[in-house]
Amino acid sequence: MQIFLKIINAVFGFITRNAKRLAFFLLAAVFVLGCALVAYDTSFDFIRDDPYDTYDKNGEKVTVEIPEGSTVEEIGNILKENGLINNVMAFRLKAKLTGGQDDFQYGVYTFVKGMSDSDIMETLKDGNKEQSVSITIPEGWSVRQIGAYLEEKGICLQSEFEDACNRTDYDFDFYDQITNADKREFLLEGYLFPDTYDVIPEKGAESVVQRMLREFERKWEQHAAWQEELDQSGRTMDQVITMASAIEKEAALDNERPKVARVLLNRMDQGLNWGLNCTVLYALGKEGTGDDFVSYDDLETDSPYNTYKYLGYPVGPICSPSEASIQAALEPADGDWLYFIGYEDGSNEHLFTSDYSEFEAVQNGTYVKPEDDSSQLESEPADGDGTTNDTDGNGN
Repeated sequence: MQIFLKIINAVFGFITRNAKRLAFFLLAAVFVLGCALVAYDTSFDFIRDDPYDTYDKNGEKVTVEIPEGSTVEEIGNILKENGLINNVMAFRLKAKLTGGQDDFQYGVYTFVKGMSDSDIMETLKDGNKEQSVSITIPEGWSVRQIGAYLEEKGICLQSEFEDACNRTDYDFDFYDQITNADKREFLLEGYLFPDTYDVIPEKGAESVVQRMLREFERKWEQHAAWQEELDQSGRTMDQVITMASAIEKEAALDNERPKVARVLLNRMDQGLNWGLNCTVLYALGKEGTGDDFVSYDDLETDSPYNTYKYLGYPVGPICSPSEASIQAALEPADGDWLYFIGYEDGSNEHLFTSDYSEFEAVQNGTYVKPEDDSSQLESEPADGDGTTNDTDGNGN
């Protein structure tokens, strides 16, 4: 019995003296085992893919869209999400070894489940795409404008697109950021990224919405600093996109966008409303184009989008903002401005001021624009619409 106790004590003593070393070896063993499993899985998928394997060409067809500028990893992720490949790492390795990684073409493709990775890569290199229609969504367009355009292009009915923009079953992480869903005109307003897309009319409205949401997510992930700036700002993504959509409507010059953002933040800090005509127009179902204007009666419109009637952020975005407007909302300029108003000289420039009498002078046509104002505004107008037909820009 004493010998047995001595053995037990010796074992426990050894473990106690070498606890750190044993823990290190245990972790190392787990790490090596994990790497071995990943390597096995990757190599198995790599080796078993036989380009001469046959598959049922009449089998289940899957249509996917490869966005322009997609990396091999992003293409692999799209293919895996659609059940076309088993292992993204094996796909990337195969593309690198076969020299195909720089030859893949973007566009819309239809594959058959069961195709080998090699067949898929050859299709991507050959550019054997579906008959698709190219659509271009300008910065600053609303869901209503996009829907009307898609109907004109024969992609889907405007009503179908608007319905698709109120669905809640798309699988994107930023959905959790969207608040006040029951009060919004369109749940996904602001998150449909403006860009050029190749789409297949037969796939309908939901396919277009998913494509635009995926592009928004991709752009956000590409700008790593955006998430850091968002976390530091103490605001939500939805608040930033809402502000960015207002900036998109108010500013046509890129270097004025951060100033507009600062005005809006300053006004909230002082308990003032935004007072933006573009939000009233949105509440009225108008876009601020053509003969659209805001009357004094319109300012009393009882809508959570009306930033004359309600303080703080409107209930949601009012259009699809550009990258420049999102950047401006996240990185506002420094300044004490409380007002901005557009000059009536066709320059798209605004006066930014903290003096309401200057604001009124521009409004009344008595303000003399300094000669050096133009020299401070060297940027070209943005591609989008950028302005509404209002002249005041802010309420008081």
